[in-house]
Amino acid sequence: MFERKSSDDLSQNQLAKICLTTQSGDPVEFIYQGVRFHISEVLTTWLQSNPWWQKINSDQINEEVSRYWQVEAAPIGALTTFEIEFNQSDNSWQIRPSSRGK
Repeated sequence: MFERKSSDDLSQNQLAKICLTTQSGDPVEFIYQGVRFHISEVLTTWLQSNPWWQKINSDQINEEVSRYWQVEAAPIGALTTFEIEFNQSDNSWQIRPSSRGK
């Protein structure tokens, strides 16, 4: 199965509206570009911290950790793969299309 690459700039993070999460905070449904998606499968999850060591000379060093999910989600129709990020330091969500990781 071939996937078409999105013409969107993948480096540009899109703000997401998470509509539904599990009790543990995992996303279940979200709105992306005005369309509501339901996550059908979580492909992988990971944690990532900011490069705090690059700010070693500043007065204040804050390690920020973001949690990521790579998911397959769809409205009605074909599945699309996304990466969803939750930044724990400011409680914000971001979403971007992703190539399929399976």
